Amino acid sequence: MSSVSPEPPRSEAPPPRWLVPTLSVGLTFLFFHRAVFSANVFFLRDVQQVYVPLWEYWRERVLGGEFPQWYPFDGLGQPYVGMVVSGAFHPAQVLSLVLPGAQGLKWLMLLCFPVAFLGMSALGRRLGWGLGAALLAAMSYSFSGYLVSITNNTLYLLAAVTVPWVFWALEGLLRAPSVGRGLGVAVLLGLVLLAGDVQGYAVCLGGALLWSVSRPASGGTPRALLGMLGVGIVSLLLCAVQILPTLAGLGEVRASNQTLAQATEWSVHPVRLVELLLGPLFAGESGEQVQVAISAWLLSTSRTELWADSFYLGTPALVMAGVAVVRVRGPRAALLLAAALGAVLLALGKHTPLYGWVFDWVPPWRAFRYPEKLMTFVTFAVCLAAGVGWERLEHAPDVRRRMGRGALGLGGLVLAVGGAEWLGHVFSEGMLSGLWMGPPWPEAQRRIGEHFVLGCGLAGGSLLALGGILGAVRSAEARAGLVGVVGFGGLLLANGDIYKVGEPELFDEPTPFVLRIQQELREQVGPPPRVYRLTGLYYAPRPLPLPTLAETNALIMGASLMPLVPALFGLESSTAYMPAVSRRVADVQAETNSWVRHTAGLFHTRYFILSSEVTAQLAAEPLRVLERLDAFGLWLVEDPNALPRAYLAHPRCVAGPREALRRLGGVQAPREVVVECAAPLPEPPLEAPRGEVTAARFAPERVEVEVRARGGEVLVLNDAYYGGWTASVDGEPVPILPANGAVRAVAVPPGEHQVVFRYRTPGLAVGTGVSLGTLLVLLAADGVLRRRLTPGAGRKGPRAAPPSGGGAEAARDERGA
Repeated sequence: MSSVSPEPPRSEAPPPRWLVPTLSVGLTFLFFHRAVFSANVFFLRDVQQVYVPLWEYWRERVLGGEFPQWYPFDGLGQPYVGMVVSGAFHPAQVLSLVLPGAQGLKWLMLLCFPVAFLGMSALGRRLGWGLGAALLAAMSYSFSGYLVSITNNTLYLLAAVTVPWVFWALEGLLRAPSVGRGLGVAVLLGLVLLAGDVQGYAVCLGGALLWSVSRPASGGTPRALLGMLGVGIVSLLLCAVQILPTLAGLGEVRASNQTLAQATEWSVHPVRLVELLLGPLFAGESGEQVQVAISAWLLSTSRTELWADSFYLGTPALVMAGVAVVRVRGPRAALLLAAALGAVLLALGKHTPLYGWVFDWVPPWRAFRYPEKLMTFVTFAVCLAAGVGWERLEHAPDVRRRMGRGALGLGGLVLAVGGAEWLGHVFSEGMLSGLWMGPPWPEAQRRIGEHFVLGCGLAGGSLLALGGILGAVRSAEARAGLVGVVGFGGLLLANGDIYKVGEPELFDEPTPFVLRIQQELREQVGPPPRVYRLTGLYYAPRPLPLPTLAETNALIMGASLMPLVPALFGLESSTAYMPAVSRRVADVQAETNSWVRHTAGLFHTRYFILSSEVTAQLAAEPLRVLERLDAFGLWLVEDPNALPRAYLAHPRCVAGPREALRRLGGVQAPREVVVECAAPLPEPPLEAPRGEVTAARFAPERVEVEVRARGGEVLVLNDAYYGGWTASVDGEPVPILPANGAVRAVAVPPGEHQVVFRYRTPGLAVGTGVSLGTLLVLLAADGVLRRRLTPGAGRKGPRAAPPSGGGAEAARDERGA
C-alpha cells in the first residue's frame, strides 16, 4: 500500500489590492440587496425607538453650532453624554450631518459590514493565513447571524465591527512595538467604548490582554503584557471625555440599582447554541402570540421577543473551527480556548452560575445587562478559529481528505436527524418538551419543527458539499472559492431574512395622536406638555395595514410614541426609558397606577398613551379621553390639570427623598410643593398669596425664568433634578433644591427677579482636556521617536521585515499559534 506524500508548501502570490475591498462591498450589496437597492430603511426596535431620535438630536444641535449636553426628551431629562449609548463622541455620528434620519443610519449600518469584513480579513493576513482562510473568517463574521440580527441596534453593531480591527492593530504592536502602534490599538479599543458598548469594551480589553500573553511577541511575553496594560491605560485616558461624565452621574442613575434578574433578562438559552449550525430556529415576528410563547415560556428570556434572532455561522466555519480545536496544541492555544469558553458561559447568563459570580464579585459589572450581547465575542472567537483550522487543513492534505470523508458522514447524519424530526418530531416535541414553563404550545412546536427540518437540510447539504470539495478538489484556489460559495450561500439562506427594512414614512409621518396633540397645542407658547406612554397590550389589525407584521408593529410603536419617538416631532416624554434617567424620577414613577392618576400631572405631564385594557381602570376624573385608535387598542388621554413647566409654590420642607415620596400624594398643588430643604425655609399657609411666572425661555442647557414673587415661595422647574445644573437669581448663585422628589426648585425673595438655570456636563471639560492632552503627547512622542530612528539623508538603513511575516517559516509559526 502506497502512502500519499504531503503536498509541498506553495508560496501564494499576493492577491490584487482591489480584490478584498471589492468582495467586501459586493457581498454586502448582495446580502443586503433589499436595503441597498430601495429607499427602504432599517426600522426594527431600537433603530426606530432610540437611535434615529438620538442621532437626529445630535445632528440638529451640531448643525446649530452647539454640542448637546442635556437630553430633555426622556424621563424629565437626562445627560446626553452621560447616557453613553448616545455615542456622542463616536466619529460615525459625522455621517448624520450629510445623510440625516433613518436613511443616514441605514447607510451607516450597511457600511459596517464591509468594515467588519476588511478588519477580519486584515487580521487573518497579518496572522500569516492564506487568502482563503482570511476570507472564510471575514465572511463568516461579517454575515453571521448575530451581526445581521443587531441591525436593529446601531450601538452594538458599531462596536462589533471594531473588534477585529483592535486585534489586527494589537498583532502589529506585538510584532514591532512602537508608540504609534500602541496609540493605534488604544484608539481602536476606545472606539468600542465611544460607540456606547461599555461591557464590550471591558471584554475586548480583557481579550487583548489574553492575546498579548498567548501570541509570540518581540521582547517576550512579560514585556508584551506590560505593553498591553499601558495601551489599556492610554485607551482609558483617550476616552476620558466619555468616562468622566459617565462616572460623575453614576450615583444618580437608575441603571446602577439593577438586580441580577434584571441584568440577565436576555440570556442565551443553551439550546440556542444549535443555531450556530442549523440557523434561526426560534425567531419570529415581535408581538406574535407564538413568538411571545417561545421567548418567554420556552427560552425564559423574561421578554416577548429575542435579543438576536439568529446565531448562524455556517457549516464551513464550524467545521474549520472544530479542526482548530482538535489539531492546535500548546498552553497558549489552551488559554485562548478557555477564554472563548468563558465568553460562551457568560453569554449563557442566568443559565450558568458564572455570570452571577461575576455580578456579585465584580461591582462595576453590575451596571451591565443582557448577557446575550456577548455573542459578539463568541462569534469572533469561532470565526478566528475557523481561519486557523482552514490553514491547518491546507497544509495537511491527508488530514484534509479525512476531514472531507468525515464531513460527508456528518452531513448524512444531520440529514437523518432532520428526517427524524420531520417524521417523529424528536426535537420539537421530544427534546424541547421538558423546557417549557407550563404546557407546550402546539403552534410553537410546529414552527420550531419546520425550522429544524429546514436547518438540518441546509447544514446537511452544506456538509456534503464541503466534504466533496475537501476530498476531491486539488487546486487550493478552487477549494477556497467553492468553500466560500458554500459558506456565503448558507449565510444568505439562513440569515438573509433576519434583517428587516420598511418604508421611511414609519419615521417621517406624524401619527394620529401626534397630530391631535399638536392641534391641542397650536396656540401654546413655550415647551409643550410632556407625554407618558404606559406599556401594555396592543393589537395588530387584520388585514395588516402594511405589507408585513414587523412593519405593522413599527407603525403601532410609532402610534404609541414608544419611547423616544415623540422627540422626532418635538414632544418631550416623561417615560423613564434611557439608561441615564434619574433614579429619583424612576422612584416617583414606580407605582404606575398612582403615577398616571395622581402624580404625573405634577411633573408637567398632560398626555398619556394607554392601552385599552388599562384605560377603564385609569381614565377616570380628572383624566379625559381625547382620541382612540381602536384598531391598535390605544387611547390618548389628557390631564387638563397638569401643572406648568415652571411655577411658584409654597415650600413644605422634608428631610430627604423617602419622606418626599411619602408626602407627594397629599400635596396641594399648585399652591404647595414638597422640598428637600438644605436649610429651613419659610412655609406660608396654604391660603397665602402666590406670585407668578411672567416669562420663560427654554433651551436644553439653559432655562431663563422671570418671576414676580410675593414672598416665601420657591420657583419649581419641572425638569429632572440632576448634578451639573446650577442656578442664579439676578446673577447671584443659589442652591438648587430637590422638589416633589424628582425635579428642581430655588427659593426666590419677594419682587421681580430673573432666575437662570445652566447645565454643564460634570467631568466633560476635564475629560476633554485629558483626552486631547493624551492624544497630543503620544503623537508628539511618536514623531520624536520616528525622527530619531530615521536614517540620515543619503544613508540607507536596513529594511525592517514586514509586520505581516516575510518567510515561510514565520508564516508556519503564526498558523500554528
